[in-house]
Amino acid sequence: MARKIYLRGGLGVGAFRRIYGGSQRNGSRPPHFCKSSGSVARHILQQLQNMNIIDVDPKGGRRITSSGQRDLDQVAGRIVIAP
Repeated sequence: MARKIYLRGGLGVGAFRRIYGGSQRNGSRPPHFCKSSGSVARHILQQLQNMNIIDVDPKGGRRITSSGQRDLDQVAGRIVIAP
């Protein structure tokens, strides 16, 4: 989720509900798209805020902090180097 905020920015709970949503099975009726639960997304975003990886964007949603961007860049650098 931190990577998605890093790439797109301005994502909130509602956006993650759409991203992680899927087909709702309605028994004998046809299936339709349904958003996922917001509880899991909300708690993950709160944990990332407590770790100072993201913070609230005044324009709406969340954005990556400079320390969070540095951490994600370090992880990406380690993945590229790995054999």
